Amino acid sequence: MREPYRSIAKLFCAAIFVTLVGCEERSADSRSVANPAYERVLQTKTIRVGYISYPPSLIKDPNSKQITGIFHDVLQEIGRRADLKIEFVEEVGWGTMIAAVNSGRVDLICTGLWPNSTRAKFADFTNPIYFSPIKTYVKADDKTFDGDLSKVNEVGIRIASIDGEMSSIIAETDFSKATVHALPQATDVSQLLLEVAGGKAALTFVEPAIAEKFLEKNPGSVREVANVAPVRVFPNVMMVSKGETKLIAMLNVAIDELANTGFVDQVVARYEEFPGSFYQRALPYRLPGQ
Repeated sequence: MREPYRSIAKLFCAAIFVTLVGCEERSADSRSVANPAYERVLQTKTIRVGYISYPPSLIKDPNSKQITGIFHDVLQEIGRRADLKIEFVEEVGWGTMIAAVNSGRVDLICTGLWPNSTRAKFADFTNPIYFSPIKTYVKADDKTFDGDLSKVNEVGIRIASIDGEMSSIIAETDFSKATVHALPQATDVSQLLLEVAGGKAALTFVEPAIAEKFLEKNPGSVREVANVAPVRVFPNVMMVSKGETKLIAMLNVAIDELANTGFVDQVVARYEEFPGSFYQRALPYRLPGQ
């Protein structure tokens, strides 16, 4: 009678062993795929970058195709210090950028992105490089909204926006009664101001840097609405796929290092054509006088 019991015991132990090995293998597999972009970056020593041309955070010359800008320079310095190659492999749109990182086509979206709760459901964001105030612009002779943006939230008011870009989110969230005059997602942001200047929309929301650049070429065409606060102040960040905690952690340490040494301030100052257009990020490790 003892021999059958020994056989059963051996089979039971073997089953437990196979189960434990399988669990360990599955656990190892889950660890390896939990941060696929990070693992890929370590293996290839390359960060594959998706980007949106949005000066001056990221600038793509239409003729030479050369890429420059605040985020470009900061990311290149991160790559230099971390011994990683930076490859700009795909130009994306505001409405397709999340799909680009979540599909694995790119590891990172590099441009002046503004995080929000809708985007955060599907992607994660780095620490900020700098901050952008978003202000309201109207035709040069229009004083309708001076001192009172609540007048925007009325039927018949047309707001110029770009599909998937923050102007559309502000319009829909804050001024739901107004009409959204939507442009395709690949549209250059300066086109929003052209729509206002041409009377196709009553107003739009853009960064002061964009507006000042537009006014250089189109003086007297639009103006900032007077005596109202910015509609938003956004951190400018980079974006990765949801759950890429290790890649985010690596990038955040690098960003904080560059901010603390003053490198970020120098880069922002280099591209900030109009002083005061951007707000610099707080430097928690910098002592007074440094």
